[in-house]
Order: sequence, then structure tokens, then C-alpha cells
Amino acid sequence: MSFEQAAILVLLVGMLVFFALDSIRMELVAVGGLGLGVALGLVGPADAFTGFSSPAFITVVEILLIVQVLGRSGILDPLARRVTVIAGTETGILAALCLTTACLSVFMNNIGALALMLPVVTSVCKVKGLDSRRILMSVSFAALLGGLCSVIGTPANLIVSNQLAAATGQGFAFFDFAWAGVPAALSGILVLLVWPRRDLQSGTAGPGRLPPQAFRTVVSEVEVPAGSRLVGAPVVETEFGVHALRRGGANLLHHRRGTAIETGDVLLVETGLQHLESLLGEGSVVLPHAARPAGRRRVEAVIMPESTLVGSRVGSLQPIHSRGIDVVAVATRTPRIEGSIADLRLSIGDVLYLSGEQEAVDAAIDEVDVLPLWPQPEAETSDIRWLPVAVFGGGVGLAAFGLASPPLAFGLVVLLQAAMGSLNLRKGLAELDWPILLMLAAMIPLGAAVETTGLAATLAGGLIAVLPSGHPPFIAAAMLVLAVVITPFVNNATTAVVLGPLAIGVAAASGVRPEALLMAVALGASIDFLTPIGHHNNTIVMGLAGYRFSDFLKAGWPVTIVVASTAACALWGWWL
Repeated sequence: MSFEQAAILVLLVGMLVFFALDSIRMELVAVGGLGLGVALGLVGPADAFTGFSSPAFITVVEILLIVQVLGRSGILDPLARRVTVIAGTETGILAALCLTTACLSVFMNNIGALALMLPVVTSVCKVKGLDSRRILMSVSFAALLGGLCSVIGTPANLIVSNQLAAATGQGFAFFDFAWAGVPAALSGILVLLVWPRRDLQSGTAGPGRLPPQAFRTVVSEVEVPAGSRLVGAPVVETEFGVHALRRGGANLLHHRRGTAIETGDVLLVETGLQHLESLLGEGSVVLPHAARPAGRRRVEAVIMPESTLVGSRVGSLQPIHSRGIDVVAVATRTPRIEGSIADLRLSIGDVLYLSGEQEAVDAAIDEVDVLPLWPQPEAETSDIRWLPVAVFGGGVGLAAFGLASPPLAFGLVVLLQAAMGSLNLRKGLAELDWPILLMLAAMIPLGAAVETTGLAATLAGGLIAVLPSGHPPFIAAAMLVLAVVITPFVNNATTAVVLGPLAIGVAAASGVRPEALLMAVALGASIDFLTPIGHHNNTIVMGLAGYRFSDFLKAGWPVTIVVASTAACALWGWWL
């Protein structure tokens, strides 16, 4: 192994470790790794920015812009009203939601499909009194499953298609992934209808069905009024968790056994949403801003990956506070909570409970890019705008029938939507999930270096030596399993960038079709049901439903085994 091969291998392994630790922002890890690759001579200076001109990068940007328009089109507004009519049982409702989410994910990125469906899921659960803890994880998984079926369903598919085109001159057609993706997705959805619901009960709640979100633990700052039944109660014996206590503007050491609650104390509490509402309703506690005028709108909204609020503290949310909007509570996974609610740092998947004038709340939601779950903005309940949807359908048709490449087809869709006034390009580009895009653009040249340094051929020879020779199904299954193992600790785009050149090298050394091995990599990179960190969809629903890390392992392992096995069999039957 040469110096260049050893250097790129050590560099990529080190980057994967930092991705998995999540101690440094992923785009900084990717850009820093690219800079080090250029400094070591592994990536030429002229090639450092080729990721930004990659067809995969361009198509992902276009799809993200198109999803913004589709989200405002109102196409899914009737679904929340019709699901409960079409399917009366919980199983039927879950099947309808999962199938709809998977179908959307075929034609857009996974996060976009989930974002469109989350308000629908919330509405259905509210109306039918379903425990959304038993629904949300399955819907998130369904979005990942739908992405298996088309070249634009997930960035991993686009990346391996681009790698195939570079190696053979011809990438995958729009629906080439469907031959293996559709059987894998359908088998996964069948498991979703049974297993996660059996495993994801409402935790410590008593018997009977809980109202939606009643299980969700929230952090809120409340004041103890005169006459409250809490006055005189020891802090350590309260029916909720107390993270901090302020009295007369000063913080007290509330954990001491002799400390009792007094009138006027301000408590930073953590409790179930239903319990908090109960305490407020009976007057045991009040919100510090309870003197606000009546008739203010209450909204719950989830922080999406592209939101400007990610990493901000509640007290510094100027677009919200400057409009007179109060943060009533926050559902968060932050392990360290102390001081006041203003000190709480927000992350992807946290849920904000806001109170304010309707016009101000709508403007703030639009500015900071959070997704309202309940109630939905009035503007979203208007008539469906079919023209942007039809334009997108035309772009899908051009790409599906090979009349134009995906970057060109969806570039035309973006231009037409901008010309029609449906898309504000300046605002749309500002709202993109740039950390993910920067990571993707930086990883593409490093992935190419795996091949140009000869590392892919060296690793391929070693892999062939330990696999049964003359058995293409085993080789394809090995590539798929390798991708499945890596993805939960990084993300599917990085997995595809790193393993794609290796798959091409293995194909050349073994005589197996490169299409089969690249597709195995793409499928394995998207079978990500074991952790909440491998894909942002899982991170978002973890915050919404209050799942634990172990919940994904318990609910995800049978889905992973069934989908991976089905995908391997489909690859054997069609591509080998």
C-alpha cells in the first residue's frame, strides 16, 4: 500500500470517527478533511471544488428547492380529513400514512417527504385520539423506504448513479432502483404495521390510550401563585422534576431537603405535557407571562435541520421574542438543563410551544424555518395549487423516460416555478440545509480520491480474497451489509461516497456487474433504522415522540433484517 493510499484511508477513517462522535459540526469535519486532503496531495487544488458541480449535488439542491414549493401547494391538505374515513382502524390509518409517505419519498428527498407528512400525522392523531408514539417512528422509516425506489429518492442513489456514469459512461435510469427498492420497501412497510407498534407503548403511563403527545416530556418555566397547593411543599418531593428555583431574582440551592416552595417562586420544571396543562388549568402554577392579552394563538412546531434556531438558546430567539411571542415550553433531548429556560440550547427535533398573535406567529415560523404541527397555518388550508405540482410531475416524466438527465429535468422545474412566482430563489436558497450540502460537496472529491490513489483497487482485492469466489450474490450481499453497518454512525451520502469506488473496484476484480454492487451500496446506505443519529428523519421524530436511543434498536432491527434480506434477494434476481 502506497503512502497516498494509506493517507486517504487514515483520513477517511478519522473523519468517520468524528462524524460518529458528533462533537464537531459535520460540515466542519468534511471541509477540514478536504483541506487536509489537498494539503497532503491526495486531492488536486483544481479538484477541491468539483463537488459543487457534481450532478448529485446539483440535483439535491434542486429537489430541496422544489420541496419548498410542494410544501406550500396544499396538495396534502385533504389527506388528514380523508385518512380517517378511508381507514377506520389504527392499523389501516398507519398503513395509509406509511404508504403515502413512501410514495412521496420516491419523488423527493426523505426529509422533505417527512416534513410534508408530519402535520398530517399530527392532525390524524389529534382527531382519532391515537398515541403518536406508535405512529411517528413508522412514518419516519417509511420515508427512508420510499427513497429506495428512484434515483432522486435519496442522495445516496444520486451519488452511486453519478459514480456509475463516471466509470461506464451511463448512470442509472430514473426507476432502475425500483426493481430492488419496491420489494424491499413493501416488505419493510409490512413489518412496520406490526413490530414497532407492539414495541413502542407509552412508557410509564397507566393503562388505557393516551391523548396525542401526552407522553412528551417538556421543559417550562412557571411561577407559583398565592393559594397554590404547592406552597409549602418540599421541592425534592414535588410531582415533577425541578431543575432550578428562583426566588426574588436569585437562584436557590433547591436540592437541599429543607427547601420548600413559596409564593412567587419561579421554577424551571420538567414534566409531561398533559401534566403541565393540568397544573396550569387548576391554577397550581401560572406562566410568568400570564398577563398577556387573551386570544393569543398556541402553536407547537418542530425544529427542522435547516432551521436557523439549531444551536441557539431560547433567550436569544430574536425573530420570536421581538414579535411578542412567548416560548411556553420546549420538548428537548438536551441532557443538561439548568438556570432558566432562556439558557436552554435548541437542537434538531426539539418542539417549541409558542403563544402569540396569529400574524406574528405565522411570520416568525416562516422566518426561522420551523415546521408547525398543530394547528396548521390557515394559509395551508386554502385551495390546492396544482400548477407547481404539474410542473414537478413534468420534470419527473422527463427524467423517468430518459428525455433529460435529472439535473437538467429538475433544473427546468426550478426555473419554471421561479418564473411562475411559486419560488423565490433568493429566499429558497437561503433556507436550504447548507450543512448537509457542504458536507456532501466536500466528501465527493475525497470519494474520488479513493479511486484515483488506487485504494479502491487495493481494498477490493483484499475483499475478494475473503469472499467466496464465483458467487456474485455473496459479494453483493457483503457490500450491502457493509453499507448497513457504516450508515448508522455517519449518514447515507457519506457512506455512498466512500463505498462507491470500492464497489467499482470489487466489480472489476470479480467480474460482477458494477450496477449490482453500486445499487447494493445505495440500498444498504438507506436502510438506517437502528439509531436516531444516522439520518435526520430519525432525529426529528425522536424529539417529537420522546423516543430513547434504545427504542430505535428495539423497533429497527427486524425492519433492518427484513428489508436487507429482501433487497439482497431482489438484487440477485434482477441485477446478477
